[in-house]
Amino acid sequence: MKYLFLATDENKMQLYHLLLNAINFHENGHEVTAVLECASPTLLIGIADGSIKLPIFDKAMELGIIDHACKACSAAFSATDAAQKLGVPLKGELSGHSDLLKFAKDGYSILTF
Repeated sequence: MKYLFLATDENKMQLYHLLLNAINFHENGHEVTAVLECASPTLLIGIADGSIKLPIFDKAMELGIIDHACKACSAAFSATDAAQKLGVPLKGELSGHSDLLKFAKDGYSILTF
């Protein structure tokens, strides 16, 4: 099955649990991807500067699980540079925001955190 894990809040434990589950689903044979929307790209600033310790983020990046962060939200929260530093793509096909319909059309179930 296909799952999109959608992060929405500026909460490092929420992102931790989202990535923990996404990796678990991936390791158990599911196709998974993660998107950082709303306030969640703010966490990229702390991850990039080391003030937020979240090693699971690195593992998710290595596995290719993180699809992107919302371009407009990253800009609104001054997280664009952090996303670029971490190698997180920025996408904004829907008026600058993430287009979740394309994932739904591609058969992904959307799980929000």
